[in-house]
Amino acid sequence: MKWLISLSPRGILFSRLRRTAWRRRDVRDAIIIVIILAAQFVFFDTGDLFLKVADFAKEYEDWGADDLVLMSFMLCISLIVYSFRRLQDLAKEMKGRAAAEDQARKLARLDPLTGLPNRRLFTEKLDDALQRTTSEGCRTVVMMLDLDGFKAINDTYGHAVGDRTLLEVGERMSNVMRADTLLARLGGDEFGIVLPNVTSLDDPAGLARRIISTVAEPFMIGSTATALGIGIGIAVSPDDGTDHDALVRRADLALYRAKAEGQSTVRFFEQEMDAHVEQRMRIERELRNALAAQTIVPYYQPLVSMAENRIIGFEALARWQSEELGVIAPGVFIPIAEECGLIGELGDQLLRRACMDAATWTADIKLAFNISPVQLRNASLGLRILNILENTGFDPHRLEIEITESALVDNLEVAQRVIDQLRQTGIRIALDDFGTGYATLRQLQTLHLDKIKIDRSFVDRVSGDNESMVIVRAILGLASGLGLITTAEGIEDAEQLAYLKANGCTEGQGYLFGKAMPAQETLALLKRPLSGSVAA
Repeated sequence: MKWLISLSPRGILFSRLRRTAWRRRDVRDAIIIVIILAAQFVFFDTGDLFLKVADFAKEYEDWGADDLVLMSFMLCISLIVYSFRRLQDLAKEMKGRAAAEDQARKLARLDPLTGLPNRRLFTEKLDDALQRTTSEGCRTVVMMLDLDGFKAINDTYGHAVGDRTLLEVGERMSNVMRADTLLARLGGDEFGIVLPNVTSLDDPAGLARRIISTVAEPFMIGSTATALGIGIGIAVSPDDGTDHDALVRRADLALYRAKAEGQSTVRFFEQEMDAHVEQRMRIERELRNALAAQTIVPYYQPLVSMAENRIIGFEALARWQSEELGVIAPGVFIPIAEECGLIGELGDQLLRRACMDAATWTADIKLAFNISPVQLRNASLGLRILNILENTGFDPHRLEIEITESALVDNLEVAQRVIDQLRQTGIRIALDDFGTGYATLRQLQTLHLDKIKIDRSFVDRVSGDNESMVIVRAILGLASGLGLITTAEGIEDAEQLAYLKANGCTEGQGYLFGKAMPAQETLALLKRPLSGSVAA
């Protein structure tokens, strides 16, 4: 029965209270006093001591001053002992509280994984260094660092291995820094460095080289050696600013540029970076407004059959004229749409509009539409395209989806599923910019493509460059052997056209046949007879 009581919630609660309370000396003293008083009451009550004490007081009426002094002295001694014990407890409690607060302050300024300073301490130290920069006239350097390839380790081996990798990265970088340098982990695989009292820019440049070198050494994951890179952006105070936020932002801008230029790259902040990022932010803001207003529209460039000398389709190309920024090239706003996650919405919007425009053409005119590599990473792309075709009533057999070679490298498995899903409905698949990417002959065979498009960089030089002529002829021969249609991009003169036709190219596209045009102009073009240049 006892063990049932001890396992009850009330029994567990009392047990915990007894264990925690008895460790406190003031609780123990209070309990002892209560026990003594209770014992005195019992003794007085059972032995009629109350009456005996009263009788004794009547008999002993003459109390002396010495008796009062003795009793007062004994009472003072008891109070002193009790007070001393309370002071000891208070001092011990205050010492423990101060230690706990000190530990809490340390934890609030340290990264729990690596033990490095966190963003809060990084900010405090940077502010201190900037104050000295202003008062003493020295330089302070801020370095922002981001690992290259860490996400692959995290995704492949798991977060536990990723955590150990971050810990080792922090230790390696700490070992190549001077004593007054602060290294902080700011979050994820991002680090920050405050380098005070800099006399020469060779100091941060040398530190960056040492960091890149130590991070480049292989990391052992089990029996597998894995390499990492690191991008570094550097801003210098007072040259690049004396304000904390401005300096960190400019170091971030330099890091952004370093990451864009390749793995393990170092960049110092330059003033033009500010203007570039500001312009990019304006474009992104206007891009969101344009998507809401649906002001980015498809233009259409003719696709011509070289054998039949006629227009057999149009390729939809995005065009955007902003009221605030003017005409913005697709090469500018498409990458921004990909980076900020708007490419899916933009692609769906343009395809829907293109299908509605193409529905006004005759049934033998096809529509070619480009898909971004970022879009092709999404396994739901096929369903979205089919849903647009169903809503617009456009025939899938008239649609040709163009993908780039880089899309196959990003995620071949997902690309394969999407391509198979689209081909089953009659949609044709073309590989765009062939020869500039990473497509293999095996991929051409397994992906069941319908067409390859020869990149304009080869077509431009077929008139006078023997190597380009050989490459184009080889591509045309390969396509013919695999039973694929070929389209040459960027045809601008009759000499290029003649060479391509002579070597078996089936379709052409370029300024020779017509520039990209609004939808209403395509109807007029289809009604006109072919010009001599088209039939050349």
